[in-house]
Amino acid sequence: MKISARFCPGKLLLLLLLFSLLTTAPLLASGQAKQPLYYQKISELTAAIEAEIIAIRRDIHAHPELAFQEHRTAALVADYFQKLGLEVRTGIGGTGVLGVLKGGLPGPVLAMRGDMDALAITEETDLPFASREKVLVGGRETGLMHACGHDIHTALLLGVAAVLSRMKSQVPGTILFVAQPAEEWGDGAQKMLQDGVFRDYKPEAIFAFHVDDTLKAGYAHYVPGYAGANCDTFFLSIKSEGGHGADPDQCVDPIVVGSHVVLALQAMISREIDVHDHTVITVGYFHAGTATNIIPEKAELRATVRSYGDEQRTRLKEKITRTIAGICQSHGAPYELDYQFGTPALYNHPELLAAILPTAALVLGGKDRLIEDRPEMGGEDFSYFAREIPGVMLSLGVVPPHLEKTAVHSPTFIADEKAIGIGIRLMSAILMDYARKPSGQRVSGFKK
Repeated sequence: MKISARFCPGKLLLLLLLFSLLTTAPLLASGQAKQPLYYQKISELTAAIEAEIIAIRRDIHAHPELAFQEHRTAALVADYFQKLGLEVRTGIGGTGVLGVLKGGLPGPVLAMRGDMDALAITEETDLPFASREKVLVGGRETGLMHACGHDIHTALLLGVAAVLSRMKSQVPGTILFVAQPAEEWGDGAQKMLQDGVFRDYKPEAIFAFHVDDTLKAGYAHYVPGYAGANCDTFFLSIKSEGGHGADPDQCVDPIVVGSHVVLALQAMISREIDVHDHTVITVGYFHAGTATNIIPEKAELRATVRSYGDEQRTRLKEKITRTIAGICQSHGAPYELDYQFGTPALYNHPELLAAILPTAALVLGGKDRLIEDRPEMGGEDFSYFAREIPGVMLSLGVVPPHLEKTAVHSPTFIADEKAIGIGIRLMSAILMDYARKPSGQRVSGFKK
């Protein structure tokens, strides 16, 4: 090979070495990719604010608020964002808050969501910051509790905002921090969208955490595609002129008709629904009658219907409506049916998820700490955001070391606060890594 007089073998070797370093990801001894330098800065900043964020989480936990009543929490969030120097909007969709961080480098608009509301559950933990708040629900006094980890979700939102605002010069693009009300009611995200939360800044992707009550801190679950179900409801009233229990032939018995409906719906699932189309119909409310010898004038049934995807929920509505109509008509029973579509199924964008999993493995310390999970039939209104924008929700392990498991929506739910620092580092790295990707390597456009 002839080498130009202007070129020497030493220079060629040096260029080849530089090319190798630029095109090959550095590896640790274990074979895992080496963390970027800014990961160290994220870790240092997280360590510096962790105690403060945990204290804020405890304060929020001690003062829970119901859906669309999160005035204290929203004020706390807005004040914290303002102190970080973020652009702040309040009152979005009721009590929602938006914090806008404009980075020092060119890049995309991304978003992180954290929900703020609590549940009408009386706390039964012995935590020093346990909730003592009370509220009237249906005329009865009950306690209030962050039994689903929304206090942690909000704390994580604040922590990530704090870390990235202190790295502003290194942040590409714009990061939106969305503090959402009313997740438990299933319409807080929808209300924020309707109120123009993304009117001025339209994110390319949105991310969120949910606490995981089956994993220890340091582990996370992920689900590609559908991760949560459509949460639909129907209200059925079966009517009768009523009568004496000794003369059942003289009237329609709405209890018998309602019983046929319950059984027919279960048979419908096993015989009319594809076994691959995961479906649950639970009649959780069946009220009728006042005495053993009286056929009542009405039976009321209420049910939840869980499925995945718009096509399946539409098909189920048709089948359920037809089944109920057929049974009631065959018994000569007048009826009223109110069928309502609720929170749509949560969809984790597979390409977006695949793009962030290497980051998660790096931060958590290995692929073994990331566990692919099965879709659940529970609902999550982050799905409204993920229908408009490619989105991913990761489940962050929070089971305390001394427990095998803990249970959300339980009065005894507790969480390992070590997960807070882990979650801050993880989401900060996800947002930084994804924002630094060239546009051709990011998921393009809004998911329709």
